[in-house]
Amino acid sequence: MNQNEERLFEAIEKIRRDKHEPWRYVLFTFVNGIAQGVGFALGTTIVLGLSIYVLTIVIAQLVNFPVVGHYFQQIGTLIDAYSKQPLRVR
Repeated sequence: MNQNEERLFEAIEKIRRDKHEPWRYVLFTFVNGIAQGVGFALGTTIVLGLSIYVLTIVIAQLVNFPVVGHYFQQIGTLIDAYSKQPLRVR
């Protein structure tokens, strides 16, 4: 190691707060973890929402498609019929 690298390492060690203030380091990592979790949840929600939106548009276009449109229409009517029935509790 040359002298510049050693001076850099010494400066970094002086700046590090987790060595002298461990609770600040714990709090920082805790908040960082929460932020990453919230970001992951929001990102997943946005990506899945957009993909489901695009899929519904594509499937809506397929209903008008002559060959498979009839089958999609039957599936849609079945889903509507089952969703309008009251829930049965066993």
